[in-house]
Amino acid sequence: MRLLLWVLILGGFATLQAQTITGTVTDQSGETLIGASILAKGTSSGTVTDIDGKFTLSLPANAEFLVVTYTGFTTLDVPVVAGKTVYSITMSEASTILEQVVVTGYGTQTRRRLTTSIASVGTEAFKDVPVTNFENALQGRLPGVTINSNSGTLGAQTSIRVRGVGSINSDNQPLFVVDGVIMEANIEGAALGGPGTNPLVNINPADIQSIDVLKDAASAAIYGSRGSNGVVIITTKTGSFNQKAKVSVNTYFGLTNPTNQYDLLSGPQYAEYWNRAFLARGGDPASAQIYADPAAEPDAKWLDLVTREGQLHETSANVSGGTNTISYFIGGTYRDEDGWVESTNQKRYSLRMNVEAKLGDKWRAGLNLNPTRTVNNRQNEDNNVASPQTYAALAFPNLDPFDENGNTRGGIIRTSTGRAQFAGTPLINIEGQNISLTTNQVLAKTFVEFQPITGLKLRSEFGSQFLSLTDQQKSSSLTTDGFGSGGTGSANSQEVLNYTWDNTASYLFDFGRSSLDVLGGFSVQNNFQQTLNVNGNTFADDRLLTLNSAAEITGGGGFNTGYRFVGYLARAIYSFDDKFFFNASARYDGSSRFGRENIYGLFPAVSAAYDIARDLDTPFSQLKIRASYGLTGNAGIGNFAPAGLVGFGNDYDGTPGFLLTQLENTELTWENARTFDVALDFTLASGFLDGTVGFYNKTSSDLLLAVPQPQTNGISSLTLNAGEIQNTGVEFSLNFNLINKPDFQWTFNVNGATLSNEVKELVDNNGDGDPDDITSGRSIVRVGEPIASFYIIPYAGVDPANGDALFTDENGENTPTYPGGDARIIAGNPLPDFSGGFGSSLKYKKIDFSFFFQVALGHQLYLNEGRFVENNLGATWNQRTTQLAAWTPDNTITNVPEARQGVQNGGQHSTRYLSDADYMRLRSVQLGYTFDGLGKDGGSARVYLSGANLLTFTDFAGLDPEASGQDVNGYVQGDIFFSRPQTKAVTFGLNLNF
Repeated sequence: MRLLLWVLILGGFATLQAQTITGTVTDQSGETLIGASILAKGTSSGTVTDIDGKFTLSLPANAEFLVVTYTGFTTLDVPVVAGKTVYSITMSEASTILEQVVVTGYGTQTRRRLTTSIASVGTEAFKDVPVTNFENALQGRLPGVTINSNSGTLGAQTSIRVRGVGSINSDNQPLFVVDGVIMEANIEGAALGGPGTNPLVNINPADIQSIDVLKDAASAAIYGSRGSNGVVIITTKTGSFNQKAKVSVNTYFGLTNPTNQYDLLSGPQYAEYWNRAFLARGGDPASAQIYADPAAEPDAKWLDLVTREGQLHETSANVSGGTNTISYFIGGTYRDEDGWVESTNQKRYSLRMNVEAKLGDKWRAGLNLNPTRTVNNRQNEDNNVASPQTYAALAFPNLDPFDENGNTRGGIIRTSTGRAQFAGTPLINIEGQNISLTTNQVLAKTFVEFQPITGLKLRSEFGSQFLSLTDQQKSSSLTTDGFGSGGTGSANSQEVLNYTWDNTASYLFDFGRSSLDVLGGFSVQNNFQQTLNVNGNTFADDRLLTLNSAAEITGGGGFNTGYRFVGYLARAIYSFDDKFFFNASARYDGSSRFGRENIYGLFPAVSAAYDIARDLDTPFSQLKIRASYGLTGNAGIGNFAPAGLVGFGNDYDGTPGFLLTQLENTELTWENARTFDVALDFTLASGFLDGTVGFYNKTSSDLLLAVPQPQTNGISSLTLNAGEIQNTGVEFSLNFNLINKPDFQWTFNVNGATLSNEVKELVDNNGDGDPDDITSGRSIVRVGEPIASFYIIPYAGVDPANGDALFTDENGENTPTYPGGDARIIAGNPLPDFSGGFGSSLKYKKIDFSFFFQVALGHQLYLNEGRFVENNLGATWNQRTTQLAAWTPDNTITNVPEARQGVQNGGQHSTRYLSDADYMRLRSVQLGYTFDGLGKDGGSARVYLSGANLLTFTDFAGLDPEASGQDVNGYVQGDIFFSRPQTKAVTFGLNLNF
């Protein structure tokens, strides 16, 4: 009996001892998951899966559950079954925001464990949205990120600011990283007097899986010297291993129009207004300059002649899937858009191939290839009087555009009183200009990854961007640009070769309740640019378009330039019990752009978070406090800023020679940005609400500033480290899951951010003890004020006694005499105090509906064009109909001075042309219906009607409150001269998936 008792005791004890289990972890498609974490719940015993998704784990006697986690998948609690030694575990992709994957730069994390400030959007921002480029789809969706299209011109540059403006003369655009490849996005190209060239337009929105914007230093410091303006990480779509091929086709057709146009005086109105203005200035009523019968004058309707209803069409198709060793995504897109300005068109051809392969048990390799070609047939743009739209606003409206034979008139044409403006007309400029910008770009990346042991990954990645710009222009002898020279032509080419080579090693340590993910590596970027141009004139026939037909080559030139970066990076991410998180990173960067004394800079950052919900009984599944602090750099200056330079050429009377053009500054070093960030992330367990609210303080110091120099040395400025700018604000984002039933889902989201920008320090270059102001046109940089504040003479209205325009002088007195510069005041700034957006999405059975509004408040824009079309005929341009309210003896209470032909009566630069630019715009609205269960494989078809920019609510006096001016990289913004308004579009589309 005693022997039997001992046998039972020992047998029972044996069953309580540790047992070894094995298993495999896969996703729902059967693809094995490498590096999935398996932990015996409540213990420190754990492991991770190997390259085949397999694991082996010694279970302690008291283990009841296995906790299985993997980035991007829902955490599982798997019951431990007595005697069971083999487990097959299938994980589902994350369905909640906490398990969503965020790209952090050289890695990924789930939102649950995030300690830094990263704003993200997924495919919902691009799905079926007919945008020319992906930047338009992001407007208003990312708190703390303001995006403005500088012009409604096809392919125009976009201004993106992450948490304000932190630099004066250096770059203010963020760094763009596409599938790990740093992309050169700030290409001047052939600017044509206006919106410049935007290589980002070559990225097909239909290919994008997600966009993550690294906003604080703790997230961006891994990019070191490139991260002070934020980092935009674009991840494109891929296939999946062991996935049956999926085919998707999307096609849509739409009509486009400008969101706004000016109401201008008709021909008869202009003639009558001219007569009034001519007599008011003291002109002779019997003069030949008086129109005898204004009502009989012709009406050209120039704007109608140079604009039209545009059309757009896009078709994209892709196939994705994979075998057990290869995954693939292959797609292509063709887009053809006729702009609403006559003779403008943009065609884009895009291909993408993303392939990844398993090479045995320990190796992986991949290739991303994305060739694109964009052909943009343009007209002169925006800040150019030869632009058809600009000239259409300025030209005499009382002209006949056509001769007696119905042919378009050009050259010098005159009104019935014999007056003429400059050569050409808006219509002949359309017909006689041939301007084509062709962009060919290839983005490519290849990588190889080796996992010698479980948890350790060695990765080498090489990416390149090849960009070729070819601009050809021809203006006939009848146009504004070509008149008097027998026609003009030019050819410009620019090539950019940009490559990045990254090498990293990462290791995941798992200590049961703790985990440590470490990363180290180095990165090299090399950029080379080559530019050539040639100009000619005098063509035998206006139909000849190429320069080999020019009788005279009038000029040409070219230059080569380049830069190089090398960086050493490290990061450690620690997690304890899935509630305490800590992140530390550093990058040691070197750049060819700095003086030999300061080639390298160190950029460290730390961040931490604590999820209170794990320790308290709350209705939240997450209530996480996080904070971060770090240092990033800015190297957005010229490639030779620290060098002493001389220029060569024909310096005097055709004699070759050279002269000093720049002084050497060997001590020039990095511009730095220090950012402190604190926030609260929260998610209700019910799923009804998730969101974040936080505060940031970003201070940029050692600014790369072009400081004026004494003219005695022949050098006007020298780039030095001087000055400080601070940006602070509060950001929030709220997502409401209002209804979530099988047949009815309704969500609502709102986000926003405040911005307070202040210049803290500037250099005292003249030695008077006070920091020197920096002025450019109507903009000023002054300590204590927002950067690029408007610095203008105050307009005081109209003297009701005589119709004189009044201004406020330096003594605060109103005077009809235009004051000197000392009377200027700071009257506003172009940076919105608040920006954000809100939208909603509803789905009832097979019907879906969504909308999204963008909002920008608390800023101003300066209408430089007002001095031309609202100048009371101080010059001879046509006028807006607003000028019909000008002062007369019978209309004395008005803000529009008396019209006096050829006399400046209020047409000088002043706050008269400064306008509040608050607006709310309906960015997108969409209604769709889905047909399910098509074909034997259960395909689907969705038809939809979509609108973009259909409504704009604003009191802005100009064409478009979104316009930001022409300076994309610098601090000067908001000075507008006929920037084309944005495009509104209505499209009908079809999606097929099978």
